[in-house]
Amino acid sequence: MKNRPHFRPNPYYEDLERMEEAVMSILHNLEMENTEIHENNHKLQKEITFSRNLLSQLLMENTCRKKLFPLKQESKEVHLDCALNQKYLVDFNKKDKDQQRPDPASSGLRKCKRAGIGHTPVRELPEE
Repeated sequence: MKNRPHFRPNPYYEDLERMEEAVMSILHNLEMENTEIHENNHKLQKEITFSRNLLSQLLMENTCRKKLFPLKQESKEVHLDCALNQKYLVDFNKKDKDQQRPDPASSGLRKCKRAGIGHTPVRELPEE
């Protein structure tokens, strides 16, 4: 070993190696930051898309509600009309059944009519 000449390293070369290490460290940090920013950007794009879709859905729902309100009012009126008609039909059927029941007095009148005696009972019309 003593026979080998001692080579002293070049101080500029050592400075360049230290500078290269610093630059490579900075480059690595920038790449990591770039990756993180890219991921955050992707998440933000998803949120923006979701918000736009949500806004569109809310606007559509609001429009549907505005169109649905008059239909609900009309539906309530139709249901009320149907209920009144049904009540009227029930009352009408009850009156009709009451009039169709044979009364002992009216059956006697019919027998008398056949014989030519008495008068015919007048049927009542339903009230409106």
